Amino acid sequence: MSLIPIRKSQGLTDSERYLGSLAEQSFLNLWSYPNLYKQKGKELCDLLVVCGEHVLVFSDKTIEWPEANNPDLSWSRWYERAIQKSAAQVTGAIRWLEKFPDEIYFDAACTTKFPLPLPPKEKRKITGIVVALGAKQACIDYFEGGSGSLRVMPALKGSDHTNAEHPSYQPFTTGDINPSGKFIHVFDDVTLDVLMRELNTITDLTEYFDKKELFIRSGHLISAHGEEDLLALYLKYLNEEKEHDFLRPDGQKIGENDFITLDVGGYDNLRMHPSYIAKKQADEVSLVWDRLIETFTGPIMDATAFSLHDHDYGLTEHEEVVRHMALERRVHRRMLGKSILEAIEKGKNEPRFGRAIMPGRMDWDRKTGYVFMMLAYPEGIELKGGYEQYRRVRSEMLRAYCMGHYRKNQHVERVIGIAMEPPPEVTGREGMSEDLLLFEPHEWTNDLETETVELCEMYDILKEGRVKESYTQDNEYPDLPEDGVFIVFSGDDDRMLVIRETKESSDES
Repeated sequence: MSLIPIRKSQGLTDSERYLGSLAEQSFLNLWSYPNLYKQKGKELCDLLVVCGEHVLVFSDKTIEWPEANNPDLSWSRWYERAIQKSAAQVTGAIRWLEKFPDEIYFDAACTTKFPLPLPPKEKRKITGIVVALGAKQACIDYFEGGSGSLRVMPALKGSDHTNAEHPSYQPFTTGDINPSGKFIHVFDDVTLDVLMRELNTITDLTEYFDKKELFIRSGHLISAHGEEDLLALYLKYLNEEKEHDFLRPDGQKIGENDFITLDVGGYDNLRMHPSYIAKKQADEVSLVWDRLIETFTGPIMDATAFSLHDHDYGLTEHEEVVRHMALERRVHRRMLGKSILEAIEKGKNEPRFGRAIMPGRMDWDRKTGYVFMMLAYPEGIELKGGYEQYRRVRSEMLRAYCMGHYRKNQHVERVIGIAMEPPPEVTGREGMSEDLLLFEPHEWTNDLETETVELCEMYDILKEGRVKESYTQDNEYPDLPEDGVFIVFSGDDDRMLVIRETKESSDES
């Protein structure tokens, strides 16, 4: 069960290294793996991302634009080498993963197995992505301007992409490249960066993939000037379920007889809108959550993470806890990041401070609650077991908090506890430690009820009459006055339940 170091490839080519770097920024290091193999000397794909129920299969090719006076001929040659061959690799990789999910390796000799188990087949959601680079300047030249991104025209299916006789044919244009099978997304020199920048969590990205596939194959999209303008429409509106979705350009639901053409400029307009700018500024605090995840994944990958109370957890157990943190959307990370910073600030002046953030009972798609706890090393007291004893007590207190909050909020499936000590500028000691705990009972038993009541009594927490609840909420696009640029965003008003105790207690939870 002990951890072993994870030594993964960083990519074999410049484009693979760049793709891997973008993926680590978006999905973080524990879930992104370049250059995996399926058999000796046979590469599986250029990048595999595995997180929760999601499996993303990337094939990346940089193909120099063929020099020819005939743009149709050049496009046909480039499409075959950059897109068609990559699509074949993606399709083959997906077949392999479905048949042999345990036969994935780090090295060409197939001696070191991929460390993460794939999600169960009944829950597994595999998405294929082609990254085709090298045509940007040729695309700009052909259209005499623009960003250089490939145009989108769903009427093009399969071999239509290189058939100059097809009525919808146009060079530098893609539609449905694999119409008889699983949908495969195509990104280029421009749109790869845009997509990874705008949808930089696994949940935000995969939700876009799902909605885009439905939109492309619905027949309602005639064309889009580029993937970035398609993305702008998606980011601008919410559907009836308060999820980003593809609606009509006026924000109304797409009707049976609605057919949409997206001209150039949608994404550029989005980036200039005050609400978008305010969103990006508001998202800065969410990076606190990203860094906290990496604080825990770094030791997991280096095999330096350890478990208290004599447990010997392996990679699967360690990964499960941080995975739930990684599945949080960007807007949720914003609220969680704020709570972490507030806990750290409070912990500078109080020996013990705690706070719980829970999804509301109506948040059907969010099932994870969080407890943040700061506990200072006791001043003026010499602990018999020293710092190790402090860590053990802190983790046990954290467990009591998690159990107590779950007891009162059983609409969640799990509670993750995060405990820290005040930063070095307060303690005067070098460095600081963090604890991470997952409490996920499959049923609430009488024994758990008894244990929880006893632990809360022991640590004097969550006493009746001292607990208060309130809601914190954040709008994905902060409310700003209408400025006449274009239609105001619908906004995504998210709420989280905050549970705290009154000041009669030494802590807030």
